[in-house]
Amino acid sequence: MRRSRPLPTEREETATDGAKPIDRRLFALAEGARRYLWVTVGFGLASAAAVIVGAVVLAGIINDVFLGDAAPRSLTGAFVALGVVYLARGALEWGRSVSAHHASATVKRSLRERVMRAVLAQTARGRSAGSGDLALTASTGIDSLDAYFSHYLPQLVLGALVPLFAVVWIATVDPVSVVIIVLTVPLIPVFMWLIGTYADRATRSRWLTMRRLGDGLIETLRGLLTLEVYRAGGERLDRVRRLSDEYRRQTMATLRVAFLSAFVLELVATISVAVIAVAIGLRVVQGSLDFEPAMAILILAPEVYAPMRKAGSEFHAAMDGMEAARSMFAVLEVADADEREAADRLPVPETPVGAPLVTLSDVSFAYPASGDARSVPVLDGIDLSVDRGEHVALIGPSGAGKSTLIRLILGFGRPTGGTVDVGGVPLERVDAASWRSMIGWVRQEPFLIAGTVLDNVRLGQPDSTTDEVAAALRLVGAEDLIPRLTETIGEQGRGLSHGQRRMVTLARAILPDPVLLLLDEPTAGIDSDTQLRIAAAFDRIARGRTVITVAHQRILVDLADRVVTIDGGRIVTSSGRGRR
Repeated sequence: MRRSRPLPTEREETATDGAKPIDRRLFALAEGARRYLWVTVGFGLASAAAVIVGAVVLAGIINDVFLGDAAPRSLTGAFVALGVVYLARGALEWGRSVSAHHASATVKRSLRERVMRAVLAQTARGRSAGSGDLALTASTGIDSLDAYFSHYLPQLVLGALVPLFAVVWIATVDPVSVVIIVLTVPLIPVFMWLIGTYADRATRSRWLTMRRLGDGLIETLRGLLTLEVYRAGGERLDRVRRLSDEYRRQTMATLRVAFLSAFVLELVATISVAVIAVAIGLRVVQGSLDFEPAMAILILAPEVYAPMRKAGSEFHAAMDGMEAARSMFAVLEVADADEREAADRLPVPETPVGAPLVTLSDVSFAYPASGDARSVPVLDGIDLSVDRGEHVALIGPSGAGKSTLIRLILGFGRPTGGTVDVGGVPLERVDAASWRSMIGWVRQEPFLIAGTVLDNVRLGQPDSTTDEVAAALRLVGAEDLIPRLTETIGEQGRGLSHGQRRMVTLARAILPDPVLLLLDEPTAGIDSDTQLRIAAAFDRIARGRTVITVAHQRILVDLADRVVTIDGGRIVTSSGRGRR
């Protein structure tokens, strides 16, 4: 049996490879964004050319004014050309920014879709990340990629193109300045790497703390009532306060690194430009270099270092997005491994009426242990076969393992011992989506979304017509909900009674006309009138279907072909009109 990989510890999370300026995995997922990225590069090339042209034109104007005694009218064409160059440069920068934002939006949409598919697939296999971690990654984390694609990456392109274009042009007029630029420009990426390596560790530590804080907040909110009853809220608040203070300290440490980086890069660029200026000035005074090309080089020199310096600053803003990407890729890697494992899975075999549809053979199951605690088996040696067309009721005390058995049949977990077969084929070899398309499931707690009653009934069958939804409600005895199909309800069915919520989830399970119906306490917590309505409709609901019902109330148990009693994770009795 394939086991999920353990979560990394804090030391492992912060001690992995250092920061990389470009993560190729992001581009592998950004198929739809590549066009925008190439457009961004094209705008960057044109902008680099505009920088050089602008420097040359401006140097010519200065030369003509101060050394050529040119009349203002004779410079009209040059000023117009300079204005056109700077307007073109502004337009190119705007176009680069727009295309970069398009690329960012495309990548974020693609990543959100892939992450949610991966999380759904892992949840279906009984594995999932923490809720706070998932919420942080899929929302704030992915939004942080804006800084990476919209600012850092375009600036990195300019940081590579502008110096290259400038060096090529300067080489034609002053090789000495080229030597200085070639010797000093590499200092900026070197310092970026040195400071970025330290900043990367700080960012990872801060991101891990933020994930822990998110998990702690969601855990606390979910358990507010329990915490209040046991008066344990103070301890949880102290934990949230400690994590918040730790996150604040780590954020300030990261900002200090960012400010240090900006200072170092600015200092390197300023000294480099000063060295170029001194070298040029000495040669102009000596008469070995003309004033006009010297002025063009002086104007261009800051432009050579500025894009790389700014890329270094943007790198720190982009690190949150790059760290979030690491969390996303961890989820996607597990999903890809699952897809490769599922590539050879089989379709659900045809099963005639009266033949075994689901067979559990010596099935055991234990939830993973936490800490030093030992895992306790929930199911132990279950042997159960359910024929197609049969109605089996599972009864027993709470915690006996009935709901766990339903989850194993759904494929939301794998037995730690024994096998679950579908039509004679092990469930783990069957295509999960194909199998679940044949199942209607009503869980213990009704799950409803904010929307209309119609939206909730056809949640898993969105192409169903209004007439088909009304027919499903009529079948389960919920005719009173048909006039309310377009009525909006709140989260978890706010606006409906508990019995009506049950009716909606039962109609949802019936709507796709499933072969197997799994009902986990379908009448629990509802009034006796609604229980009687469900019981009265049950013959219609179960007709032509295999039904497994988990129930405590006799009202549905008495309708079953066979009653199976489970206690302590074992089957203790099996009796009734059924065939086994």
